[in-house]
Amino acid sequence: MQGTIVMPKLGMTMKEGTIVEWYKEIGDPVAKGEAVLMISSDKLNQDIEAPIDGMLLARNGEVDDELEVGAVIGVVGAKGSVVPEIEKNASAPTVTAAEISKTTDQQSTVEKSSESKSARIFITPLARRMAAENELDIQSIKGTGGNGRITKQDVLRAIAELPKEEAAVAADTVKTRTKVGEGLTPMRKAIAQNMRNSLEQSAQLTLHRKVTADSLLDFQKLLAKEIESNAIDARLTLTVFLAKATVLALQSLKKMNATYAEGRLTEFDEVHLGIATSLENGLVVPVIQNAHQMTISQLAKEMKTVSEAARNGTADPGLLTGSTFTITNLGATGIEYFTPILNAPETGILGVGALQDELTLTEDGSVKVSKKIPLSLTFDHQILDGADAAQFLGSLSSIIESPFRLVL
Repeated sequence: MQGTIVMPKLGMTMKEGTIVEWYKEIGDPVAKGEAVLMISSDKLNQDIEAPIDGMLLARNGEVDDELEVGAVIGVVGAKGSVVPEIEKNASAPTVTAAEISKTTDQQSTVEKSSESKSARIFITPLARRMAAENELDIQSIKGTGGNGRITKQDVLRAIAELPKEEAAVAADTVKTRTKVGEGLTPMRKAIAQNMRNSLEQSAQLTLHRKVTADSLLDFQKLLAKEIESNAIDARLTLTVFLAKATVLALQSLKKMNATYAEGRLTEFDEVHLGIATSLENGLVVPVIQNAHQMTISQLAKEMKTVSEAARNGTADPGLLTGSTFTITNLGATGIEYFTPILNAPETGILGVGALQDELTLTEDGSVKVSKKIPLSLTFDHQILDGADAAQFLGSLSSIIESPFRLVL
């Protein structure tokens, strides 16, 4: 009996993973559930475990090699077993092993759902993406991989057979995409590719607005006193209040609480709020699942938990995927306005700047100093118009300026 180790899909946007470290050499004994290697994705590092007891029979890649999601990384089995030849980025179904991991089954299901009902086409994820980018009909491409699977090389061969002008354009597209993030660390490379993909796949526009924060800051002080006097374990930062206000605003405009991917627009009743968190060598977005069901104190505790897990590198992959909207706060850096890039496939992201002091006129004509919060809302103009985005910012501003709505 043999079991394959495959590249898992750790997040919605993950396409490839990088081998960071092998813990086992070929011939080493392994136990089911024992870590065999570490891989890196655009989100985090993750240990990959052996699917069965046995010994490591084959390794399909070394440190710093990139493999597509679903590709075979290694084979575990009994000593002396014959190991089938593994194509570099072949998905697990091409290996005639007795056990195929659940991850591979899921990847295969995704492929099947997009294939023609009349003919089953085997194609690697990278080859499918390249074919789509170059508007190639995959039914016309002959696959040379296992089970007739279409590989990257097959797509490149099809591009070469195009008329000269079309082939030149397609080749430039492939060349440009393979160079994105070249020479960077795995995490920075993944961030570079995700940011470029986000900008290329959406029509991003940013609206800016300042909101008076005096009432919100007074409300924060009031709750802080109540928390202290009642010995409640909660730390209510300004970001927590803004997160709660954002959740309420999203529930009033579902168009902003949505994702757009692979030609499908999905609007959500539930708010799964991403909180952009900076790391020493990059950026991740831990997710507060079902933030719409949480009180302010619950939201504060969950934000603290997931952010610390992300910074410590202990976040479960499930905490780093599935967001429907993201907040990114640069207030601590003194930045006022900026243009955040969408966390694809979301249709909106809110940037929060540093509090600003401004002189304002009161109703009686006197002058006072007010605190203002600069907000920067980036949205996908394919999905929403400027009026929709302005409506969302208006709703959010109204909640911030009437903070008692946060607890009513």
